[in-house]
Amino acid sequence: MRAKAERRTGPRSAATGLAEAPVPFPVASTEQTVDASIEALQIALNGTRGLLEGDPYVNPIALLALDLLQRLTSGALDEPAVEALIQRLTREAFADRAAAARRYLGELDPARNRESIRQLLLQQARDKDGRPAPFAVFAKRLERVHYGFVFTAHPTFGRSMELQTMLASAAFGSPAHDDGEGERQRCELLARAEKLVHRPPPRLDLKEEHVQSVMVIAQARAIVRQVYEVAFDVARELYPADWRRLRPGLLTLATWVGYDTDGRADIGWTTTFAKRLILQLNQLRHYRAMVQACVDRARCETLVVSLLELLEARLELAVKSAEDDLVVLDDPGAQDSEWRKRLARTARDMVKGRSARLTHAAQVLDLVDRALAAVEDDATARELCLFRAELVTQGLVGAGTHVRINAIQLHNAIRKTIGMDHAPDDPTHRLTYVNAVAKLIDGTEPETINFASVTDERATARRMFMTVTQMLKHLDGSEPIRFLIAECETSFTLLTALYFAKVFGVDDRIDISPLFETRTALERGAEIIAGALAVPAYRDYLRGRGRICIQTGFSDAGRYMGQPAACALIEKIRLGMTKVLAEYGLTDLELTIFDTHGESIGRGAHPGSFVDRLRYYDTPESRRQFAAAGIALRQETSFQGGDGYLYFLAPESALAVTTRILEHCLNPPAEPDDPFYVQQDYVDEFFAAVEQFNEQVIEHPCYATFLGAYGTSMLYPTGSRALRRQYDGAGARAALEHPSQLRAIPHNSILQQLGTLANTIGGVGEAVAKDPERFHDLYRTSSRFRRLVTMVEHAFKFTDLDVVKAYVDLFDPEPWLRRAAAAAEQTEQEELRTVADYLERIDLHDRLARIHRVFHRDYMDLARALREHRRMARDAGEQPIAVDAGTRDNLHMLHALRLALIQRLMLLAVRVPDFSDRHATTHDTLIVRLMHLEVEPALELLGQIFPVTEEDEEVLDFGETATYRNAGGQSYLTEHQTIFRPIARDFELIRRISSGVIYHVGAVG
Repeated sequence: MRAKAERRTGPRSAATGLAEAPVPFPVASTEQTVDASIEALQIALNGTRGLLEGDPYVNPIALLALDLLQRLTSGALDEPAVEALIQRLTREAFADRAAAARRYLGELDPARNRESIRQLLLQQARDKDGRPAPFAVFAKRLERVHYGFVFTAHPTFGRSMELQTMLASAAFGSPAHDDGEGERQRCELLARAEKLVHRPPPRLDLKEEHVQSVMVIAQARAIVRQVYEVAFDVARELYPADWRRLRPGLLTLATWVGYDTDGRADIGWTTTFAKRLILQLNQLRHYRAMVQACVDRARCETLVVSLLELLEARLELAVKSAEDDLVVLDDPGAQDSEWRKRLARTARDMVKGRSARLTHAAQVLDLVDRALAAVEDDATARELCLFRAELVTQGLVGAGTHVRINAIQLHNAIRKTIGMDHAPDDPTHRLTYVNAVAKLIDGTEPETINFASVTDERATARRMFMTVTQMLKHLDGSEPIRFLIAECETSFTLLTALYFAKVFGVDDRIDISPLFETRTALERGAEIIAGALAVPAYRDYLRGRGRICIQTGFSDAGRYMGQPAACALIEKIRLGMTKVLAEYGLTDLELTIFDTHGESIGRGAHPGSFVDRLRYYDTPESRRQFAAAGIALRQETSFQGGDGYLYFLAPESALAVTTRILEHCLNPPAEPDDPFYVQQDYVDEFFAAVEQFNEQVIEHPCYATFLGAYGTSMLYPTGSRALRRQYDGAGARAALEHPSQLRAIPHNSILQQLGTLANTIGGVGEAVAKDPERFHDLYRTSSRFRRLVTMVEHAFKFTDLDVVKAYVDLFDPEPWLRRAAAAAEQTEQEELRTVADYLERIDLHDRLARIHRVFHRDYMDLARALREHRRMARDAGEQPIAVDAGTRDNLHMLHALRLALIQRLMLLAVRVPDFSDRHATTHDTLIVRLMHLEVEPALELLGQIFPVTEEDEEVLDFGETATYRNAGGQSYLTEHQTIFRPIARDFELIRRISSGVIYHVGAVG
């Protein structure tokens, strides 16, 4: 698709430094003229690159952006042509994203993947010597849960569902046939993609996120059913007398969409309860459909039909009850006295009708078992076995429930109870607080609650425990609920959670799970667990549950200490858990590790392949140590938001993901002894250097300035948790004071859009330079170390300092002044000079340049280290660590177009007329906001200050005619047409370009 062109030669223009007589851009947007426009843009890009020879001061992207700006200003490049260019470049990025996703999953053929699953399950029917195993051994292996899918709603919904579905089709659809049909379909998809605006859905709230999560959960459920079908076929083949007794587990589904209240005040308890109710309602309907199908199959077996019709009636009644409850609980609006009365009526119905409701899987399981005992037809028995397997594994809900709060919320809830006036980890009070809460646990008597108790509770932690209590009481008491605690840094936090679980009588049905992601938690994770295990009540609780659960996070950890260092620390926690459990005699517990990595490398998703992704966090060494200690591991991982849901939008890809997971869990990778775990001194010092560098960057006084220069303004909101920071006051712009004021996804997204994946590559060059020979040796011999470093290599490919410098230099007044001096027209000269004057007052460039130099030095260190590594490898087959030429061109063109549009927006901004000080902002403040791309709030204010028309007033008869018209009633239509609407159009195109960058990088943030 991309046209190639020779470098242009010839005399340079005094204004731009480009060759004279540039190739003109067609101004129409037909297929042929778009091709020609892309060719012209490619020629211009090659021309700017040609100026690099012998001139280290040339920035090709900045020069191309200036060329494009001049074409825009002169009319040589019009709006339709710009949009057509962006659409074509975005389409190319979309195609690259689809191809990368296809490669990522490996084998996609459904028949081959099902056969792979069959072979894996056949292996479970063999002992260590390859001999047939008894059915009891086979059943035990298959009934254990090895892996859990967890669907979360992180703000990575970067595409509309139409585009998301098209991307899945382009990535995972049938491969090209010999007759070219597959390639024809792909071209049609790309042509359609070029006509669509690449952006998230306009309405992207929690409801939309939940709808999408329910959809992918249903697809995942269908794939798990396929796995169970293979399991029963294998069991029937090998154990014809026993196969009906099999209850396979293997895989589970869970979600926290609607249940994650960490850092959110917009999710009330009714929302959480309603989202959980929706999932149960969907599952009950799914079970009802399964039962109806079995009734149709078993028409000739009277007893079986009677049992199934009774079960169908119970499911029908449960569905009706859930639908009625949902009317009151879903979107309750203002929780006034009338709503409270409706809630009270619903609660009374729940209590009075409990005997007719389904609140525990055992109520259904009994009827299924009776039907299975009576059924003679094997086909019907197989369907009932599938029903039972799903019921045993998932209960009455389509996906398990993960609620999440913050450790601080727990501390606040218990603070007055134990008189806690110091931090829980304060060494002068730590043991006092631990002993106080341990004493509370021992003396706790469960409290009873109702829905009024939940509604009236103001402490977030207590309210969440109450919500959990009501869900277990009125929805499904058979399925345990995971209680995730973010920013858990002390064992006191875990004990506090246990105390509240006992207060509300749910300690036997919730799994308390600390999230280790902050620096302190990652460094002390195993120690925190050990501190809790030192308390007998906590050990008793875990024995009662039969498992211990932890959660590890890669997002915040990755940005604060660098992604490679964070991953190395997370593995230390895994390895440390073996020692801790052995110390307390708890190796018979199941260890559940929920790794909440994201979908981008900045949040822990390995870019090599899905196999590498699994081995990146669930390392072969940790699995080996768990097995040696006799610890059963249940590995769980998250699929975050739109980027993560992509794999479940096509049955082929969902099956491929599931197959790779089962291959990983049931046939653990046989990797040789890894020197990574022997050379611990070097490894620790290597990652300490990475961590130290990233800590220095985070605390650098100019780093927040860099992140806040445009903030999240280049990005569309990609989730119900807004990416844009909230500012105080209509006209004030609050500067970003510290990176901690941004969450990890927007933080990473800003870096990606500005061309530097600093949170992944930062400090690695410096770490390598300490001992290049040892680095090379470990890279060559250690698969673990190599897997960590290839993350860095991938991030290095997508880091481009010319791109970073081009954005930084937009805030430099000097080039604007130089262009003003060269301008032929006085009006143009004045506008350019005015922009320079504003930039002088903003005074950001020096700080931006300082942090850029930090990035530059670090990049040079890494580039030198990687070159030296390649030289030492002496492998002729080694490819340079760089993106392919087509991707590089596409990214450079996208960035150049965006830089040109930003500059035009800045020039339009200084044309905004002055206005009086009676408004909520000043003229200068508003211009500055526009230069930081805070366009939407600025335009909203401008619409109020400069209305197009005044409000119509009723025309009254005053008895005499007036020809005079009040000047105050004038319309500002001209300002809207020539300034405000063009700013809005440019801003929309700027954000649309960001979608193309996201496609290339592979994920949002």
